[in-house]
Amino acid sequence: MIAFLRGTVRERSDEAVFLEVGGIGFRIMMTTSALQQVRIGDTVLIHTYLSHKEDAMLLYGFLNQTEKDLFIKLISVSGVGPKTALGILSLFSADEFCRAVLSEDVKLLSKAPGVGHKTAQRLILELKNTLAKEAAPFNVAPGQPSVGGATGDDAVAALEALGYETVVAVKAVQTVRAASPELELQDVIKRALRLLMKE
Repeated sequence: MIAFLRGTVRERSDEAVFLEVGGIGFRIMMTTSALQQVRIGDTVLIHTYLSHKEDAMLLYGFLNQTEKDLFIKLISVSGVGPKTALGILSLFSADEFCRAVLSEDVKLLSKAPGVGHKTAQRLILELKNTLAKEAAPFNVAPGQPSVGGATGDDAVAALEALGYETVVAVKAVQTVRAASPELELQDVIKRALRLLMKE
């Protein structure tokens, strides 16, 4: 297995970077948040996972080992492939995902692309015990809400009603709640809207 690669970013698409290592170009699939952090011309170290398919071999990359470890745990769950796992990690950071699992937040987990109600339940069933043991390394407290409890959920629903995609709405609310967890619902919605309009 290719554990990691260090090289220069030559190209970047919506779903992958093209990393030059010793004159060889590697196409590496990455999360949305990771892609936003790398720039063309940067020299970066990317932790990688090589996926074997019948008709192709695909490289998945992560900017830290924690995210890679969580990716491997995700694809160990029945019904969750690399593409779905990457989609989950594009929506949630490692600690956000762990909070959702430990608080058994099926509704929030179901918002990830490719994850329905049953898959969300399987994620909780198969990963909760493992993640509970690793809560400290992930800086997660079991039972801690993912997007600020009912207030966060209602704010996401309000943004969805205004036409924003679920992934975008969740990210905006998470950002606002992380900065100001004491805010009331209306203020969370207002700040999230300001954030989205800036983007």
